[in-house]
Amino acid sequence: MQFLDNAGKVAGSISAILALLGLVFFTPVKKRIKARKAKKAEAVKEQKAFRAELRQSLEKITAVLNGLSDDIGDLQYERLSQAQDFYTSRGWCPGAKKEMLCKMHASYRARGRNHLSEHYEEEILRLADKPPQREESEEIP
Repeated sequence: MQFLDNAGKVAGSISAILALLGLVFFTPVKKRIKARKAKKAEAVKEQKAFRAELRQSLEKITAVLNGLSDDIGDLQYERLSQAQDFYTSRGWCPGAKKEMLCKMHASYRARGRNHLSEHYEEEILRLADKPPQREESEEIP
């Protein structure tokens, strides 16, 4: 019987020691692991929030840029139309202006715009590079 009492006391002491060891060693380790997981979760949450904010900002910028691109396209059309009217009524267009207007028309087409301006380029390219020579009788005295 005494053997069982001693064995019970030893078992109780061992379980008490193991419980204390668990409290002293394992509880801080568990807390550190839990804190590390919480920090990772917080970092992931912050990254998601940052990405969402970044996406919203990019969408706003894209909308503004699309509006500006449309405005530039409208201005290019207007300039091409004015140039076509001016130079065809004049009857000639300098080569440098022809080149500049062709570049502008290429940019205009790259924006996906083509209406009515295709024949403008052709008409301007057909014009003479220099003004027609005046005869002496046409000169103003």
